[in-house]
Amino acid sequence: MTNDRLSKLRSFRYEGDAPSSRTSKIVKPPLKTKKNAPTKPHHLPDLRQSLNAHLRVLFIGFNPGVESSVQQHHYAHHSNLFWKLFNQSGLLRKVVAVEGVDVGRDEFLRKLLADGCSATNDFELIAYNVGFTDLVLRCTARADQLSNEEKLQNVPRLLKEFKESDAHNIVVIGKGIWEVIVKYLSKDLDVRVKLNKENFTWGLQSSDGSDENYNLVVESIYKQLSKSTKLYVFPNTSGLVASMTFAEKLSLWTKLVDGIN
Repeated sequence: MTNDRLSKLRSFRYEGDAPSSRTSKIVKPPLKTKKNAPTKPHHLPDLRQSLNAHLRVLFIGFNPGVESSVQQHHYAHHSNLFWKLFNQSGLLRKVVAVEGVDVGRDEFLRKLLADGCSATNDFELIAYNVGFTDLVLRCTARADQLSNEEKLQNVPRLLKEFKESDAHNIVVIGKGIWEVIVKYLSKDLDVRVKLNKENFTWGLQSSDGSDENYNLVVESIYKQLSKSTKLYVFPNTSGLVASMTFAEKLSLWTKLVDGIN
């Protein structure tokens, strides 16, 4: 190669080789989201109650979680033990026996008893006088996202549902719910009550304990209800709550079923 041609090659330069006078920016593509998919709990709908005027059993939850709101069914999260306890305790079989339902003529009921119930059956169970409601109807990811004020404001509505449903057995699923109810009634009665090992036990609540103030609270709620009503407080059925074994929880449910009449 001649010196003249080599000189020309060395002097040749692409425009892209020149240093830029502007600072380059890396542009990230926008994140893809599912169309119409709610991303925050406050975008999700409330979960309606399932009530009538003559319930045999009424279950009380804290408030709908995200999964229950999305599916529009109670205790819908796959890790929740509610339906496992419901089925293994034999609750539905006892309820329909007490209600005098002819199982032989009810094909759907036979299927429920054979296969077990799930969250998708919650609103269908009202036909057998098993109902559902919550302390607060608004959906949140966690119960601790509810303010104390909001929880207390919902107690009168809940007590009204107790009375109007004429429930024979009221089952509060979670001590935290019961604490809110006790706090509300304590203020109403002008007494001070704090749940502890001396005045509170799981299961059927009674007014014959050693704590006189707690007895007053329990008496006040029973006075608002039918004489046949029994009120139970059970541990939360969430899979995240592991303070009690499944066998211990099932034992409480079995005592409830034994007491249904």
